[in-house]
Amino acid sequence: MPAGETLSAGQRAELQRALRVAEEQSGLAFSLYVGPWEGGRAGAQALHAQVSNPDYTVLIAVDAPSRSLEIVTGRQARIALDDRACALASMSMTSSFAAGDLAGGIRDGLAVLAEHGRRTRVEWVDHP
Repeated sequence: MPAGETLSAGQRAELQRALRVAEEQSGLAFSLYVGPWEGGRAGAQALHAQVSNPDYTVLIAVDAPSRSLEIVTGRQARIALDDRACALASMSMTSSFAAGDLAGGIRDGLAVLAEHGRRTRVEWVDHP
């Protein structure tokens, strides 16, 4: 989670916990990038391509000063998180960002994504 000077140490620790909880809830991998990047959506996709296991990873890229937010899902993560779920998370985040709460917005967006990405248990497959 590269984080510029926009987040305090306490906020970074809070977001690390939120990332861990989202991963445990959904079974997906989450990566957070806070800071500037070039190229809009294509630039965020390039950041996503650099994470380990990009097929199962959801990248949240936030550049607060330029008011940029991108959610990039890997090929397998996209099965659990469709455009609607990502749009809901985006709305949750941007409303908090507008109120000046960067860390809270990211935390709330992660919670939305984790809830929507929650893997459906199939008893006969998961536990015979």
